[in-house]
Amino acid sequence: MLPEELRTKHLALRPFALHDVDALLDDSSDPDYARHQSIESPFNRRDAERAVAEPVLRDWDTAPAWAITLDAAAIGIVSMNFHAEHRIAAVGYGVPKAHWGKGFCGEAVRAAIDASFDELEQLKRVRAHIDARNAASARVLLKLGFTLEGTLRSDAYAKGEFVDAGVYGLLREEW
Repeated sequence: MLPEELRTKHLALRPFALHDVDALLDDSSDPDYARHQSIESPFNRRDAERAVAEPVLRDWDTAPAWAITLDAAAIGIVSMNFHAEHRIAAVGYGVPKAHWGKGFCGEAVRAAIDASFDELEQLKRVRAHIDARNAASARVLLKLGFTLEGTLRSDAYAKGEFVDAGVYGLLREEW
């Protein structure tokens, strides 16, 4: 369905590979980055291997996940999960702290959404659920044209606390 490789002005998006384990281990060991990700702490090599294997083993037609790369090095992830029966997709993303504030996350998410709307005529909506405390992630979505649709209170229990989820949506006609 979607291309395995996407290019933007600064980035290349490609499928994950086993050689991405070390980069993921370094990035996910940063507590500031891991705070808003579904990463347990402490994060070890085995966790990194599992985290790289998961997107490699996904069904690309329903749940593609790209490694965001800069100068061939993996610096993050953007993923789509398609729900064909509802004609919607959920987007997920993350880049480590060393790359915050550079626009890379928004650039990668834009490429994934562009490809999704271009290739899937039936796709009507893209949604994102984020940790409601993550203001930077909210800014990424708002800059891309998403609308905050609501907050799901105590929507998940993560790292010893209940976390609210911000729910954002984007319709095809808004893109």
